[in-house]
Amino acid sequence: MINNPPVKPDELQEVPAFQDLPIEQIHSLAGVMVRRHYAPGQIIFVEGEQANSLWFVSQGRVKIIKQSLNGRIQGLCLMNRGKCFGSCPLFDMGKNPATAQALDEVTLFVLPENSLQQLKARDPHLVKALLHIYSQRLEHLARVSEVLGAWTVSDRINDCLLTYANYHFQQPVVELTHEKLAALSGTVREVVTRHLRLLEKEGIVRNEIGRIVILNTDALLPPCASEDRGTSA
Repeated sequence: MINNPPVKPDELQEVPAFQDLPIEQIHSLAGVMVRRHYAPGQIIFVEGEQANSLWFVSQGRVKIIKQSLNGRIQGLCLMNRGKCFGSCPLFDMGKNPATAQALDEVTLFVLPENSLQQLKARDPHLVKALLHIYSQRLEHLARVSEVLGAWTVSDRINDCLLTYANYHFQQPVVELTHEKLAALSGTVREVVTRHLRLLEKEGIVRNEIGRIVILNTDALLPPCASEDRGTSA
C-alpha cells in the first residue's frame, strides 16, 4: 500500500455516494479524506482488527469475506464504485466484523475516525449525510444475512449472477471467474461450475471464455423475489 496525494473535490463528486452532497460539504470531506491504492488480492483490513475508518470505493472492486467457526471462508458481498464499507467510526463498533480484500486494482477514499470527529463539530449536516450513506450499507448486509440463512447454494449462485452482472450489454454479462463466484456465494468452484453447466443446458446462461452471458434473468430469481414480483404486477 502506498499513500497518495490528497483527494480532490472534483474526484469526490464523481463518486456516486457523494453526488447529492452540497459543494461545501464535498470540499470539507476532500480536505480530510485519504487516497489509497491496493493491488489485486491485497488485504485492506482483517476481521478482528481495530476498526477506525470508513472506506469508499473510487475505482475497482473490494470483496468482503468472513471466516466461519469451522475455518471456512465465506464471501459476503462485492463492493464496487461508490460503495462504502468498514465499521462506521460514527459508532463504537470496536473491531472489524469481516475482512476486506481487493479483487482487482482498487483506489479507495478513506475517512479516518479522527478526521470524522473534527467534522462532527464543524458540520453536523455532513455527519447526517454520512449516516444515510452508511445505513444503505447496513440494509445490504441485512439482506446478505437473510440470504446466507435461508437460500440454497443454487439460489446464492443465481443471486450473485444477477447482482454482479453488467447490464450495459444487450444481454447481461458477468465477468467473474468460477472461483470468485464460489467465494461470493459461499461454496466451492466445482459446485459453481456444475451449476453453470446445468443453467446453460436449460438455456438460462451461456458460458463463454472469461464471462457468463445471462439469457433469462427471470429464471435466476430466487423464490421469494419471484413471488414479490408476481404480487406487485
